[in-house]
This record gives sequence, structure tokens and C-alpha cells, in this order.
Amino acid sequence: MKKLVLSMAVSSAMISGAAFADITVDGQGKVVVTQTDTYEVYLSGASAALDYIEGLATNVNVPLAERMCDSSKPIYKFKDQITGKEQDAYYCSLNPSNPQLVGLAGNKTNLLIYKRSEGGSAQGVNPLIDDAKGNAASATISFLNVDPSVCGVPSAPSPVLRTATCTYNSAVVGQHQMHVPDFGISDVDPEQFRGVNTPAGFSPVATSDTSLLQIESAAGQVFGIGATLKLRNALQAAQFPASSVCNPANAGYTTGLNGTAESEACMPSLSRDLVASIGLGELDSWNDVRFGANKLFDTAPAAYKAGNQRVHFCTRVNGSGTKAQFTVKYLNYPCALPSATAPAPGNPSTPELVAATKIHAMSTSGGVSECLTELDTMVNSVGSAFNNTFTSGNGRWAIGIHGTEKNAKQTESWRFVKINGVAPTLQNAANGTYLDWVELTFQYAKNHAFEAGEKAIVDEFIKAAGNPAVLAALNANFSHPFGAAGYLASPRNYTPDANGLVNLAGPINPYSHATSAEGVNNCRVPTVYNLGSPAGAGVQLK
Repeated sequence: MKKLVLSMAVSSAMISGAAFADITVDGQGKVVVTQTDTYEVYLSGASAALDYIEGLATNVNVPLAERMCDSSKPIYKFKDQITGKEQDAYYCSLNPSNPQLVGLAGNKTNLLIYKRSEGGSAQGVNPLIDDAKGNAASATISFLNVDPSVCGVPSAPSPVLRTATCTYNSAVVGQHQMHVPDFGISDVDPEQFRGVNTPAGFSPVATSDTSLLQIESAAGQVFGIGATLKLRNALQAAQFPASSVCNPANAGYTTGLNGTAESEACMPSLSRDLVASIGLGELDSWNDVRFGANKLFDTAPAAYKAGNQRVHFCTRVNGSGTKAQFTVKYLNYPCALPSATAPAPGNPSTPELVAATKIHAMSTSGGVSECLTELDTMVNSVGSAFNNTFTSGNGRWAIGIHGTEKNAKQTESWRFVKINGVAPTLQNAANGTYLDWVELTFQYAKNHAFEAGEKAIVDEFIKAAGNPAVLAALNANFSHPFGAAGYLASPRNYTPDANGLVNLAGPINPYSHATSAEGVNNCRVPTVYNLGSPAGAGVQLK
């Protein structure tokens, strides 16, 4: 049973606090969790899906009957002080207009969803397997502690969420709490967490382990390769002639969300094999990349040239679903074991003078953003997830792996690039021309001891996660100048457009990594799913 022991100070705050729209705040304006009227649900896993999870819980554009939170009342977000994306939580009044959330056992009125992203997708798989096996100690992991003793006063709504920062440290009593996750989310299906994709402290996932879990396929997520801004600009200078408005030297080249620089037509491209070579640590110098006889680094315009030619790669730690999907899609790992080659490990202590790709393995997607931004801007102050020691000589060129819901507003100093000449858009994934997309899954132990009413909440959350109308509302925040990005509903649950086109008001992929006889396995080449329904349906030829 979940139990949070409150300090005397917190108990006093509850007594003196005022009830404000169903959620209690103390005399300082800090939120106090009242367990007697709050369902507390613990979700761990995929950091790339954090914005997706936040939107599912709090986005007011989600259809009213599908919302988890009552948007007419305050909705609170709590985030860690590290990157704000390691540990988060969302606290609100339950939505009375969602019929699945009315009359729940326990008769509580509020909902608090804890979301652990730290460690990535495998934290949404391995602890749940241990839970199913009765290994309580290894199934118990750290989450944010939403408590006035460590959390600040929430901000004013911006535009909806009232956000507070909480001090989080998994090694300090009071600055975290330990719980078994109620359910998990992973960017790829659980079977991909084997080999080097196994997180530290856990065992590789065996096929027999998955039988202990209730695994539910949700949406398809489109991933991409991001390049530091100076590298993106140098690639544009190399790949487009001076007469093109896509070349930074051209007078017609403009920046900003509506600039030519950010359009699909002006996106530079890297090949899948080149990216794979970086992931394996086989390509360590940007001068190894040529355009004809021209070396990319040597011939780059001075304004965009990095401090040296060393290749940097902002990747993720073992156990990350973002890294696992990268190994599946670019390296055929672990799909083709034992012949597949594992990605290169992190090497933070290797000097740049050594001829080796610099691999920066980050715990969350927020860390990858910080890595790319700091390497580009020559600072070491964006956050504390990445220690940037490369702050001289016009920065460094790097690529990194990200879900395409990231950086849509271009507030960070990196940009997505095409792969093999194809942009990472929803339509290109549905066309079958863009290959880097995977189907994420939710899972929980079949024998998990849910508290009263909480399984119904989890089931409703998972159901909404795959609804095309819900995804459309979430994707509205992920639209890039180069095209619509984010998530596609599965054809296993919804019927695609008869012509295989993507309707942004309800995006559904005609392709799946599942078949009519077998569940999702992201190692499987995606194929059309049940194309005979509706009669005469088809897919796009591109």
C-alpha cells in the first residue's frame, strides 16, 4: 500500500491551509497533497514522451470527454530543479465530464500523476517485471516528492499550468519518495531492452518476462536527428548553391519560424549510414564528411565553423527508449543479435585530442537538448545534466537523437535534419518513406496491487493515449516549420484514411510493427495493417 509520511510542519500546513478549488494550499501559497481526497498514480519510463504525457494529463484542447483534469479549476505542475524533465508531477481535480472518471472506487475528487523520466523507457519496463515477480525491493524506484518542504510556490497560470520547482535528489531523505510504479511507458516494446539496452541494475528482458505484463500499444512516435545550429547552417552552406535561398550566404536566406532556413525545402540531409557510423563511434572527424573533394569542416564558413573537427554525439544512457529505438532503426540492434554491432559507449573522460567520437550519454531527453544547446552556444549554464567543458573556439558540432515533438518553437540551439533526403514528418512516416518511427507501449504487472479506483484511471489514461482526436490536440503543439510532427494513432485500433493520407484532425498510420496475428515488435519491418478495411483502402506511393 502506498503511504506518504508527512512531517509535523506539513501537517500543520494542512491544518492552517485553505482549500482552493479542491486542492489545498498552505499559508505561503504552497500546494499540500491531501491523500484522503487524492488518487496518486505513479508512471515511470520514456522521457521522450514527457510532453505527450503532460498533454494527455493537462491539455485543454483534448476533447472534453477524454480529459483527465477539470480545466475549469487550477492544474498544477511540479518539476525537478535539474532540467525540469527528470521528475515531474501533475495535480488537478478530476474531470467530471469524463464518464470513465465518474463514480470511481475510493470516491476521491483529485488526481496526482507522478511521471519519472529519469533513466528512460526501461524504468517503465524492468521495475514492472520485478513487481510482477514479487521482487518489491528492485521494483521500488525514486519519484518526485510533492511536499511544501521541498517545493516552491506555484507560478501564475502559463497559460494553464501553475508550475512549481521541487528540489529532487534520490540520495537525500525528503527530496524524493520511493514507490513501485503503477504503470510504465516505453518508446519501444519491452523486448528491445536486452543487450546494451539493459539499464544498470536490471536484467535483460526475456520473452517469458513479457507474459507477466499487460502490454498495450499506444501511438506511433516519429523520431529524428538533431544537429547543432552551426552544424545545420554549415550543412546548408555545403548542400545548397550560393544562388539558393537555402544557403546562408544568399540575401534571401531568412531565419525565424517563418524563415526560409527552417522550411522543409531547405532542410539539409544526413544519410542513415553516416548517422549509424557516428553511433558506432566509427566516424570521429567532421572532415571525414566530404562534398566532392571538399571537406565539410575545412570548407565551412567561418561564422559556423566549430572549434575543432571532432564529432560529438548527444545520445542517451542504456535503458533509454530513445536510444533503443535508435539502435533498432539505425543499427538493427538488438534485432540481429548476435551479428548486430552495439552502439559506442559514453566516453566523457576521453580528451578531444584522441581520435575518437565524443559520446555524451544523457539520462533524459532534456539532457540531450542541453548537450546540443551548450555545445553550440559555448555555455555551461543551461542546466546541470550536461557538464560542458567545450566553451571555447566557437563551440562544437554535434548531432543528437530526439522525438520530433521537441523544439518545435526553436527555442533551443539545434534543428532537425532530413535523413536520406526525407523530413521527419507525420505524412512521410505514413507514406512509408521516413523510417525512424516506433510504436510506444504502456504496461503494468498483471498482478499489480492497484489502490481503489486507480486501475480505472490508468486504463482510461492508456485508452486516451491512442485516440486520434487526442493525438491531434497534442500534435498541435509539435508542428514545425518543416511540417507536422509528433504522434500517429495505430491502425490496430482505428481505421486510417482510405488513401493512406494523414488527416491532422485525427492522424492514423496505415502501417504498424504489429500484424493481425502478432503484437507490436519494433524490430519488425512495418507493414500495412488490415488493408482490406474499409474495402478499397490503399496507401500512398511516394
